Amino acid sequence: MARPLSEEKRQALLASAADLIATLGTGASTAKIAQAANVAEGTLFTYFPTKDELLNQLYVEIETDLAGVMTAAYPEDAGPRERIRHVWNRLIGWGLANPVWRKAIRQLKVSDRVAIESQRRCNAMFHDARAMVEQSLSGHSDPERIAFYIDTVLFGLAEIAIEAIEASPENHEHFSQTGFDLFWKGTTA
Repeated sequence: MARPLSEEKRQALLASAADLIATLGTGASTAKIAQAANVAEGTLFTYFPTKDELLNQLYVEIETDLAGVMTAAYPEDAGPRERIRHVWNRLIGWGLANPVWRKAIRQLKVSDRVAIESQRRCNAMFHDARAMVEQSLSGHSDPERIAFYIDTVLFGLAEIAIEAIEASPENHEHFSQTGFDLFWKGTTA
């Protein structure tokens, strides 16, 4: 009879994969991932039949966490600027609290090893958060550019703000506010 799989080992493998992908990219070997998790390489394949399965499960786990953070305690009764600021603050907070995951997800998002189905599943998780942001921008921004503002500008400026805060934590509020102001003013129709 096969021994039941340990959630602790599974999480150790995912954490090791995130660490190595954040620094080495998706080319990080399964041998290094297993070694960092203090398990044999064969054990890795007991939990994840292929490296692509490991990468996809890590992608889904990170995106699930971020989606939950983005939609939590959303101030539906607030004005559009305040609602967007709430999303911004959540994004900045998540990025600062999860630097390894933030770097790993950047690598995973540009990898051709993440399956279309994993991407679709994660996009669906962000449907509500995206709809909230789109609705908040609808009277403020050019409707033709809202997707660009969300997909490129919001996440790009957030990444810049997070990196600035990491480099100079004493200026956290300044960098967060400045990044948000750039986003809000830059998206005015």
